[in-house]
Amino acid sequence: MKSQRVLLAALLLLSAPLSSAQEDQGEALRAAAREGDAGRIEELLAAGVPVDAPNRYGATALFFAADRGHLEVVRRLADAGAALDIEDRFYQMTALSRAAGSGHREVVFFLLGRGTPGVGGLLARAARQGDEELLRAVLDNGNFDEDALAAAREAADSESVAALLRERTARAVAAPELTEEARQALAGSYWNETTERGVRVVSEDGMLRARSFERDAASGEERFTGPGVALMPRGGPRSFVTESGARYRFPGRGGMVERLVVEPGGEWELYQPVGESESRAAAPEVAEAPRLADSAPDVLVPLQPRPWPQFRGPRGAGVADEQGVPLHWNAADAEGIAWEAALPGLGVSSPIVWEDEVYVVIAASVTGDTEFRIGLYGDVAPVENESEHRFELRALDLRTGEPRWTTEIARGVPMTRRHTKSSQANATPVTDGERIVTLLGSMGVLLAHDLDGNLLWEREVGVLNSGWFYDPGYQWGHASSPVIHGGAVIVLADVHGDAFLGAFDLEDGEPLWRTARDEVSTFSTPFVHDVGGQAEVVVNGTVIRGYDAATGAERWRLGPNSEIPISVPLLGDGLLFVQAGYPPIRPIYAIRPGMEGDLSLAPGEESSEAIAWSKDRGGVYIPSPIFYRGVLYLNANNGRLSAYDGETGERLYRARIGGIGGSYAASPFAADGRLYFTTEEGDTFVVRAGREYELLAKNTVDRIVMASPAASGGVLVIRAIDRLFGITR
Repeated sequence: MKSQRVLLAALLLLSAPLSSAQEDQGEALRAAAREGDAGRIEELLAAGVPVDAPNRYGATALFFAADRGHLEVVRRLADAGAALDIEDRFYQMTALSRAAGSGHREVVFFLLGRGTPGVGGLLARAARQGDEELLRAVLDNGNFDEDALAAAREAADSESVAALLRERTARAVAAPELTEEARQALAGSYWNETTERGVRVVSEDGMLRARSFERDAASGEERFTGPGVALMPRGGPRSFVTESGARYRFPGRGGMVERLVVEPGGEWELYQPVGESESRAAAPEVAEAPRLADSAPDVLVPLQPRPWPQFRGPRGAGVADEQGVPLHWNAADAEGIAWEAALPGLGVSSPIVWEDEVYVVIAASVTGDTEFRIGLYGDVAPVENESEHRFELRALDLRTGEPRWTTEIARGVPMTRRHTKSSQANATPVTDGERIVTLLGSMGVLLAHDLDGNLLWEREVGVLNSGWFYDPGYQWGHASSPVIHGGAVIVLADVHGDAFLGAFDLEDGEPLWRTARDEVSTFSTPFVHDVGGQAEVVVNGTVIRGYDAATGAERWRLGPNSEIPISVPLLGDGLLFVQAGYPPIRPIYAIRPGMEGDLSLAPGEESSEAIAWSKDRGGVYIPSPIFYRGVLYLNANNGRLSAYDGETGERLYRARIGGIGGSYAASPFAADGRLYFTTEEGDTFVVRAGREYELLAKNTVDRIVMASPAASGGVLVIRAIDRLFGITR
C-alpha cells in the first residue's frame, strides 16, 4: 500500500509556495493563455518569462490555452518551444488530452501535427467513435504502441475504420525504466468488492509481481489463489503487461494510485487500494438493502427547545437530541408536513432557527437563473449567467411557516460565477440571538441585522472568488459559512489570490485580525473550540491548521490532506476529527487538542502523541461527518456510509445507505439515537445509531435538497431548492 512517505512527498510537491517574482510572471503568462491574449503572451515571452513556467500542479500556459481552444496562442507557445510532452502532476494530463477533453478539434489536430507524444488513448477513442478524420491524424502522428493499436482495432465500429487500422503497424515505443521508489508507489493490496477477490502487488528483484488472493469471510485472513505473474512495463510508467497478455494499469491523480485496472482479456476488472490495516480484516460490508426495522416507533421525548444558530446547529456538530425530530414523513400524502413555504431563486444555504423563527438567505436572479444539475459528476465549468440578483434575508414562523419579515440585503450582478450545484448565496447565516450575520461572497460583503431585519452594519470583505483549485478560471462560488465566538465573527476566505482567515467585531463589523493563508480554494466552515481556556479556530484545508482565536496566529498544522476540502471539523470525546475526500489523498485524522507545531505523522506512522489514530484513505468528499455516542459516521456523496470507533479508529461497518446509495450533498445529522441522511433527490433515510447498520425509515419531500436541515422545538426544517418544509410528528 502507498506509504505515508509517498503521501507527504505528494503534499510537498503540490503545495510549493508561489510567492517569487518569477512565479508571479509565470502566472501572468498562464492567465494570458487562459484569456487567449496573444499580445500579452508576446510581451511576457519577450521579457524572458519561461514558456513552460508551471503552476503548483505542473500545468503550463500551453495546458490552459489548449483547454480553452485558443489555437493562435497554442501555436505561439509551441513556436516558442513549449514542451508538448509535459503531464501535470495531479491529473497526469497533457495539453493534447486537455484539448481533446474540451472538444477543441483544431487544437487537437495542430498538436498531433506537431508530433505530440502519448496519443494511444486518442487512437482508441477515434476508432470507437468512428471519427476517421481524427483517426488518420493520430495514425500519421504515430506516437503509440502495439497495445494502443490493438485496443483501437478492438474498438473499431465500422469496416472503414477497421481497414484504416489494418493498414498500419505501430513503431516500437521504448518501455519506461522504473525506479524502486516508483515500483514501491504501485505496490500494495487491491480489492474488488463485487467479485470479493484481491490482488497483491509487490516489488522484488527489480520488477513488479502480482498475485491474486481471497479473504476468509470469518477471520479476514488472506490466502493466495494462484502463482504470481511478472508485470512488464508497456506503453507508460503505470501500464504493464504479463506474458499471457493481461494488462495491468494503475491510474490516479496527484502522483497517487487510486485504483488497479486488470484486463485479462476483452473485459476489465476494477480493484480499489486498501490500507495495510484494512487488508487482513476488513469490516463487514452491508451489501443488500435491509428491510425497514419493525421496532422503530416514533417515540416522543421531553422537549428542551434549543436554537439551531449556525451551519449544522450548536457547535456545528449536527446533533439534535431532544428536539422532537420525527421518524416518518412523506410530502406526497402530506404525512408529517406541518407547512410549506415557497422561496424564489436556488436554495443551497441552510436554514437556522432562534426561538420561534426560522431564518434563511435567498439569492434570486431578477431575469431568471435556474440552471442546476444534481447527481454524481465531476464537471468543472461554471454557469454562464450575468443577470442581476436580489439577495434577501427572510424570517418565518417556526410553527406555521408564515412569513414574519423580509429584508433585501443586496442587489446587483454577482461578481463571480457559480457551479451547477451551487447558488450565488451558499453560506449559511449565523446568529447569537441578537444579530443575524450573513456573508455574500459573490458580492464581497459581510452584514449584520437585528432579529427584526434591520441593518446594523455592513463590511466590505472583498469579492470571494472560489473555484477549481487547478484552474482559477473555473469559478464555483464561495461556500464557507461564518461562525460567531466570543464577540467575533470568524470568516474563512480561501479564494483565488489572497486567501485569509479573519475576525470581525460582532458589534460593528470592524476587523479584529486577518491572517494570510497559502491556500487554493477550499469550502469548509471553521470550527471554534476552547483548549485550556483559550479559543482555537480549526480550519480544514489542503493543510489542516489550528489558529489562536484572539490573534489569528497559527498554533499547529497537519498534512497531507485532500484538495477541495469541504467537511467541517468535529469535536467528540476529547478528540478533533478532521477529514476530506477528494481523491487521491482521502485521510481521516483523530487529533488530540492542545498540541503545537507540525503534527504531520512520520513516514509509516498512523498515530503519535498528537494523533490518536488516522487513516490514509476513507475520507468523504461533500457531506460533513457526524460524531455521535462514541462513533464517527462518514457519509460519502455516493451514499456509502462508514462507521468508526471514535476512540480506536476501528471500522465497525460499511453500508450503502438504504441498500442503494445515491447522490448526497446535504450533511447528515443525529437525533435521539438515529442518523438522518438526505439525498439530492429529497429522500431521507433514517438509520439507527450504533455499531451495526440498521435502516429504520425512508421519507421524502419530493424536491431537490442540497442544504443541511435544522431542528429545534419539535420542528425539523428542510430547505429544498425552491421551498422550506416544516416537519413535525
